[in-house]
Amino acid sequence: MNVLMLCDRESARGKNHKNALENALTDAGHKVDALVINREEIKPCMGCFGCWVKTPGRCVITDDEMNEISGKQMTSDAVIILTEIIYGGFSADIKSYLDRAIQNIGADFEVYKGEMRHKKRYENFPFFIAVGYGDAGEPERQTFTRLIQRNALNMRPEKFLALTVSNDETHKRAIRSVLKMLEVKA
Repeated sequence: MNVLMLCDRESARGKNHKNALENALTDAGHKVDALVINREEIKPCMGCFGCWVKTPGRCVITDDEMNEISGKQMTSDAVIILTEIIYGGFSADIKSYLDRAIQNIGADFEVYKGEMRHKKRYENFPFFIAVGYGDAGEPERQTFTRLIQRNALNMRPEKFLALTVSNDETHKRAIRSVLKMLEVKA
């Protein structure tokens, strides 16, 4: 299975979350493209909706790597986001990516599961897995999990998973959960 792993800078430093997850995925036979996202290298979304109406599916900002990364997202079988939990949300690095990844959902709306949601731009969306780590308290972890659930309603992957990691034991459990989910599609 082709897995795109999008990591914030902190997960690639001393915490070693990136390497542990990447190695486990590779050892399980998955092809992993692990990218460390740096918000300083991604231009902020202008909110112009050009990716919806002017150049559907492609951001009108073309002088950074966002369109390339977004294309990788949509040709992967699974996307894993590895992010520090900041006040129940994503790190600034991952948030900058997600703001620009709006090009992968449709501009129009429809009622989906009783709520107004974006229509799908693409027939299939890769599995969506988010692993949040850090010193966040339980209320922040619950907010993070709920945020992933809500994001998945717009993306509409066949399957999604939200995990939080607070220590080595929960980190190992999270890796096992990710591998189990990916077995389903392999």
